[in-house]
Amino acid sequence: MTTRGKNIQLFLMDGESGGRIKCTLANRTGVAYKIPRTELDKCKERDDLKQSGVYFLFGTSDETGKGVVYIG
Repeated sequence: MTTRGKNIQLFLMDGESGGRIKCTLANRTGVAYKIPRTELDKCKERDDLKQSGVYFLFGTSDETGKGVVYIG
């Protein structure tokens, strides 16, 4: 079976690659966002982020210094 290519669209919400990013996959309804913790306040009033979904919080463990992720 041949795998077909897919088109991923990245929208730089602040015009910078280090800022907020909205990611969509052509012909799919799901949306992914990358939002730095320091930018969360800018997103409180966005209607598209008031829907239910899954989120990931990335950080570093105070105990081990290793990377950790919380899935909610």
